[in-house]
Amino acid sequence: MIVRRKGGLTEFIPTPQEKRDGLIRDHALGLLENLHQRLARLERASKLPADEAEAFTALLARMRADESRNIELHASLITSDTASG
Repeated sequence: MIVRRKGGLTEFIPTPQEKRDGLIRDHALGLLENLHQRLARLERASKLPADEAEAFTALLARMRADESRNIELHASLITSDTASG
């Protein structure tokens, strides 16, 4: 993080690496879900057992719930910091 101070204002600027990491983090779950859907379609067409696909569907749901909780926590921390600062 690059910090720039000007007068009484402090500006936090993400580095290119931090921007790239954020982009990957924001889209990784969607990419996994897309790959899972494609593989599940191939497995159904090949008449393979659906046990593994169903297990991964449950895992994806849990990952989405965890990510939603993390986003809500992050937002609440930001608003509480803003309100108290």
